[in-house]
Amino acid sequence: MHTALSQLLHIHQSIDPIDELITLCQRSCELLAQALHLPDQVLYLHNTVNHFQQVAAAGAKFAPGMGVLSPLSLALGEGVVGQAAKQGKTLCIADTASIPDYICDDASRPAELSVPIVYQGEVLGVLDAEHSRHGFFGQAHLQLTEGLAALLGPRLANLMAKRRLASRQHYFTRLTAKTPRSSFVATDWLEQPAFFATVLQALKHFYVDKRWQALPLTQLALLRDTAAELQQQALKQILTTAISQMQQQTATRLWGQILSERYLDKCDQLSLAEQHYMAFSTLRRHQQLAQQHLLQQLWQAEVLRR
Repeated sequence: MHTALSQLLHIHQSIDPIDELITLCQRSCELLAQALHLPDQVLYLHNTVNHFQQVAAAGAKFAPGMGVLSPLSLALGEGVVGQAAKQGKTLCIADTASIPDYICDDASRPAELSVPIVYQGEVLGVLDAEHSRHGFFGQAHLQLTEGLAALLGPRLANLMAKRRLASRQHYFTRLTAKTPRSSFVATDWLEQPAFFATVLQALKHFYVDKRWQALPLTQLALLRDTAAELQQQALKQILTTAISQMQQQTATRLWGQILSERYLDKCDQLSLAEQHYMAFSTLRRHQQLAQQHLLQQLWQAEVLRR
């Protein structure tokens, strides 16, 4: 568990600066394949025709300068990947010969691990790996892959939303050209780093009201419809709800518990480590990953509000 957590933190730190959808998917595949010594790792994304399309890969399915070779597109429920997406849960197959609707991609392999990437109840994609050895995938593979899927959920939701917004940009450009500038209200929203810093400070000082006074709450789109005197309480409710949602999801339940106990229940880190039977350093890693997941989840909601 300790090794998987260290590997997950390393992957998170490597992909954190990436702000382009396919680049994020590709780098995630490469790092996961390296960490688990996999000959094959593919990432599928849900597309506009309700299929799951291969968009990134590590191993034989990827060629530098060309991307994914002969990318598959699978319907919901089709093959192991489609079933993982339909059920919204991990499928670990020891022998694909036992699966009636197994779909062979570049080569037939007996072992397969498909982990859906789920965000707020929606399956955004699937991390899929195959191996030539029967029963190859074990607990370490599941822990790291499911952890990465949990981290990718809000990141992919955010970048996919940005893509949808960009596709409509021509409409807004034309609208702006036809509408007098005086009819538009300029809003100085926070950039992502400042947004993260603001939310993190609010979380850390949840019960210290005077520390909130310097926070630029009026620059949060999440609070744009809230009266100034109620913004602090509104953001507290947003944080509480987001953490509660993390606790309700299997992949992020532990992270949600740590955030709730650390910041909402004001439990110190040493007590938390003992409570969860963890080394202090392990608790700190979990806390970092939990914070990052929460920040990405709220940033995606922030972008959609603008």
